[in-house]
Amino acid sequence: MNKSQQLNIVMFNMSKYTDWQKGIANRNYHILHNLAKRDEINKIIAVDFLPFNWTRAIKTYLKDQIIDDAKGSIIYGDLTSRCWQVSSKILVYSSIDSILNKSKITQELKRIIKKEKISDNLTAWNYNPLYVNYFNQLNQALNIFDTVDNWLTHSSYKKYQTKLEKNYRIIKQKSDLIFTVSQNLKQQLFNNQPNTYWLPNGVDLNFFQSINEKHYLLENIPKPIIGFLGILQDRIDLDILLYLAKNNPDKSIVLAGPVWPSFSKNKLQRFKNVYFLGPINHWEIPQLYNGFDVGIIPYKTNDFVKSIDPMKFYEYLAARLPIVTTNVSGIEKFADYINVAKTPEQFNDFVNQAIIADKLNSIYEILKNHTWQKRIEQMLNLIYNKLNY
Repeated sequence: MNKSQQLNIVMFNMSKYTDWQKGIANRNYHILHNLAKRDEINKIIAVDFLPFNWTRAIKTYLKDQIIDDAKGSIIYGDLTSRCWQVSSKILVYSSIDSILNKSKITQELKRIIKKEKISDNLTAWNYNPLYVNYFNQLNQALNIFDTVDNWLTHSSYKKYQTKLEKNYRIIKQKSDLIFTVSQNLKQQLFNNQPNTYWLPNGVDLNFFQSINEKHYLLENIPKPIIGFLGILQDRIDLDILLYLAKNNPDKSIVLAGPVWPSFSKNKLQRFKNVYFLGPINHWEIPQLYNGFDVGIIPYKTNDFVKSIDPMKFYEYLAARLPIVTTNVSGIEKFADYINVAKTPEQFNDFVNQAIIADKLNSIYEILKNHTWQKRIEQMLNLIYNKLNY
């Protein structure tokens, strides 16, 4: 590829880079790091999730300015912002100026862009709908918004409804390309406008094929194991988990992942067959799934869940696990391999059928069309078409 056609990206993240370094992963993580592997990419400035209230600002300041939590060499820093070089292609910028002085963020980013000589074919790529102040500010050739879910229906952002409504209107008007993880987002949030493309999540197949051992936290947990990995929060249908725990005393229900205050953990703790493992590092997920007998997704079927595309579908399948889920977005892609339950009783029946079923050995041919590499190829094709390359 001609170097003049390489892309430079400023990516506004939905997470902190240090969280990824500690083992947390999401779509934003996979897209960024798979982009960085491509010859088409020159450099990426990953902008840490910008604080939108004082609590987040103080936490960010303590971690990045006082503790210096990121792993990398500092190339820029002042009292409120910092930029690290974490690899040959990735720089990480963190700031609390989204609370103090928003215009300073783009001023500093322009300074870093100039210093690194990465103004050519510059793309602004955003995951954070609470921040839209980058439009027309960085002399970018292209504006992309990648939509992971609908924050208007997310319980954590109820206080910010008015701001989000305004920002989504700006995103719709000013973005050159909009990617969505689900058809629902494309239709409901962006009204199927012409520059919007449904690009679901993906999976790293090699990652799940390369590890055979089981996670050490499962060593003393009796089989069979009904397993879930994810954030335990109010999107989880607690009634399903309670029904499974009560009606399967001979089976272990393993719940891995951080527990949010909105999740009634105490109601499940009274069952001896329920195990909470806590957060699991991304690189340990294949080991965890190797110990599961069935993977479950017991989500409520509310407006927020209708907008998502659970990465668990892809990862459970890559681990050859049978899946039992409620009727959430994304199941249509794998309808022949997933059991969809409407009630706790039906969920329980499907779980018991899945435990004695054979492993999914034929799924890899289908998943080859749903790898992160495939998603990146689709995204880059759309980007280069938009840039007329």
